Amino acid sequence: MTISVVIPAYADTGTPPILRALENMDYPQDKFEVIMGIGSCPAAQRNHAVKQAKGELLYFFNQDSQPKPDAFKKVVGILNAQTGVAGVGGPDLTPQGNNYTQQLFGYAMSSYFAHWRMRARYAQIGRERVSDETELILSNLAIRKDAFEQSGCFNEKLYPNEENELINRMVGKGDKLVYSPDVIIYRDRRKTLYDFARQFYGYGHGRMNQAFIERGAKNLLFFMPLILLIYTLALPFAGASWVMNIPLWTYVGCALIDALWLSYKHRKLLFFLLPPIYCIMHFSYGMGMTGSLWTRCTKQKRGNSVSGKAITSRVLKECR
Repeated sequence: MTISVVIPAYADTGTPPILRALENMDYPQDKFEVIMGIGSCPAAQRNHAVKQAKGELLYFFNQDSQPKPDAFKKVVGILNAQTGVAGVGGPDLTPQGNNYTQQLFGYAMSSYFAHWRMRARYAQIGRERVSDETELILSNLAIRKDAFEQSGCFNEKLYPNEENELINRMVGKGDKLVYSPDVIIYRDRRKTLYDFARQFYGYGHGRMNQAFIERGAKNLLFFMPLILLIYTLALPFAGASWVMNIPLWTYVGCALIDALWLSYKHRKLLFFLLPPIYCIMHFSYGMGMTGSLWTRCTKQKRGNSVSGKAITSRVLKECR
């Protein structure tokens, strides 16, 4: 099966980690090509690059994705072994070489309490299975080209969460997408607490934008951080009622239990470190959702668009 690797980039300079990783893929070099979409809107960049793609399979990576050498073989094996599969994705893991702070962020992102089903994006969870947007991530996602085009490509008004909205459309029309814990890439985690908070702020911002584009919330679980934020802000005005504190203590208790479990699982002292990181994840996400609402109210009148700048694509490697 021929593969078109699609990578968005902000500038046509340097050699991103993904290009070095692709040199070591355990797959015939003449059976995959590499196309880089250059611009400032990743959704539009990917769509533009796909127009030049010749492969039967589109494999979407980020610039910093570092796939295991067997990733292509595993994905193609799944597609050939099962009928009706439109795409395959897997987890985005923390490299062993990341520093202690980055490892902490990786543990938090793979936490059951902090991330629920979404933790499968950042850890090898369970077995190969049919899945959806809650477990699949665009830094490690392969989709048959014909299924991608029939679904209408990425919505260029949306970033991030463009893959979430696309996956919902694909699943809605009956396409089957598979999550495999063995299709692995590695990506460096954020290096500072500020960058980590900004990351989740962006995720929350994208989720709210997605809800508007889809004209409703398909999964209310994603709105729990917003509810938590509103609840916390309302607490000082609730008086001395102990009933109002029950959700707070439940949250704290669950966070501590989860951190204790991860401390035991990884044989590291994480009990006092992870709960504050969980709070940062959840509050930043909720603030991102409110930020999206504010942006929509203040910019929609000016017709603001995500994909307003020129996009170009460059074929870095051709397949035959």
